[in-house]
Amino acid sequence: MTGISLEAINRMWRAVVLQSLLDAAGLGRSLNASWPEWKHTQVKQEAVQWLSEDSQDFSDVCDAATIPQEAIRKFAKRLIRGDAAAKKLLIEWRDTFAKQGRKITDGVEVEQEPDVQDEIL
Repeated sequence: MTGISLEAINRMWRAVVLQSLLDAAGLGRSLNASWPEWKHTQVKQEAVQWLSEDSQDFSDVCDAATIPQEAIRKFAKRLIRGDAAAKKLLIEWRDTFAKQGRKITDGVEVEQEPDVQDEIL
């Protein structure tokens, strides 16, 4: 691949994991606020199912995001149970993820991101 860094690809897959966690926690509404309630419910149920069941897709996404599957499943279980502390951590991760974005160093964009496992565990 040319023009796309491995860090950018990793960040994209981390965004997929983050969005699935937000959806499972019922915090993904801001992306499509105009959707009817049944659609939000469907998205939440699909996210919970994806995070809860063993699938090659889940495994592949976690591997691409370089986040241990076990860490995501453990954190997802907390969110699904409605753990307020887990939701707070998820919101902090979302906000940090959005702010990190890119830093310009000598005219070149540099990705910056802490270890996600440390943030959610």
